Amino acid sequence: MAIIKITKAGKTKASLKAALLYIANEEKITQPNGKKLITSLNCWGDLQNIYETMIATKKLYRKATDNKHSEMYKHIQQAFKPQEVTPKTAHEIGIKWAKKCFGEKGFEICICTHLDKEHIHNHFIINSVNALTGKTIEIHANKTLEELKYISDELCKEYNLFIIERNKFEKNDNIYSMTKKYGLEKKEYLNLTWQKAIYDRIKECIQKSKNKGFVYFKDELKKYNIEVEEQRLKGDLIFISRDYNRRISDETLAKNFADEKQISKNNIEKYVGKIDSYTIKKEEHLSEKKQGFYKLIENLLKAINNTQNIKTKLEFYLFMEQQGWLIKETLTGKAYYCKEQNRYIYDQTLYKLLGNKEYCLKYIEEKLN
Repeated sequence: MAIIKITKAGKTKASLKAALLYIANEEKITQPNGKKLITSLNCWGDLQNIYETMIATKKLYRKATDNKHSEMYKHIQQAFKPQEVTPKTAHEIGIKWAKKCFGEKGFEICICTHLDKEHIHNHFIINSVNALTGKTIEIHANKTLEELKYISDELCKEYNLFIIERNKFEKNDNIYSMTKKYGLEKKEYLNLTWQKAIYDRIKECIQKSKNKGFVYFKDELKKYNIEVEEQRLKGDLIFISRDYNRRISDETLAKNFADEKQISKNNIEKYVGKIDSYTIKKEEHLSEKKQGFYKLIENLLKAINNTQNIKTKLEFYLFMEQQGWLIKETLTGKAYYCKEQNRYIYDQTLYKLLGNKEYCLKYIEEKLN
C-alpha cells in the first residue's frame, strides 16, 4: 500500500535548495551497504547541479523570481505500509511513478527514499516550471491528485502490494467521491493496527478516570502496560505501549481517530484533570544525539568568537582547522566540517538556531580579505 501526500512547498529559490538538501540527507537515504537511494529525472549530476538545472529552467522562461503567490516546486511523499517493501523496491516504484506522472511530461524531478522511519517513504521535489513547455505545474485536489493516487495504486498492483480501492461507490443511498472513500478505507485499515488497540485502551482509561485526576489516569494506563510522558519540550503527551513496543503522541491519535477528539491532551485535562505545571531544562530532556549536536554547535561558536582579530580568509581557515573545523565545499555550497565527528554545519542551520547571520560562513567570508 502506498499513500500519496502533498507537502507544503516554499516560494523562494532558497526554499528549493533547502528542500533538496532535506530529502537528500545522507543519514536518511543511505542503505546499510552504503548505497544512496537518490535518483533524478530530466536533470543530472550532483545535488548542486540538480538545483542549478531547475533554476536555469526557471530563468529560461522568466519564472525564477521569488514570488509569494507562486511555489518554486512541488513536494510530494509516497509512504508505504511498514515492512511491506524493501528500500530498493520502494525506490524503484518511486522512480516509475515520478516518470509516468511528471518525467514523461518534461518536469525535472529529484527522488529520494527515506529509511529513517518505520515506514519507508519516497520524497519527490518537482520543479514547478516544465522544461519543455515553460508552463507552471498544476495539481488539483479533485482530479489531478486522484490520478496521481491511481497511478501509484496501479504500480503497487504490479508489485503485489495491498492497495486501497478508491472507485466511486454507493453506500446508504449516498454517493461518495473517491477522496471520501479513500479516507474511509484508510480509517478501516487504521482500525486493524496497533494504534487502534492502544487508542481503545487509552479511551477506556479516560472514561474510568473522569474527574479523578491525572495521576489516577496514569495508574489506570499502567494496568495495560502503557506509560505516559507528559513533561516534554513540545508540550504533547507520548503514550508508550510495552505490549507493542511502540510510542505515539496524543496529536497523532487525535488526527488518526478524529471522531474522538477527547484523546488530545487538552481534552484529557478537561475530562480527567489538569496536569501539574512544570519547568523544564532543555538539556535534561534532549536525546543523547541532540545533546551531542548542541555541544557541537557550542564548540563551533566558541571557535568563531576567537577569530575576531583575523583579517584574511586564509588566516580564518587555518585557525578554524586548528580548532578542529574545516571549511569544505559541498553539493550545496560551503559548510563548516567537524573532523572529529564527521559532521557538516550549514549556514541555514546556524541561522535557524541563532536567528542572526553573524556566525554564518558566508557572512564572515564577506568581511574578510
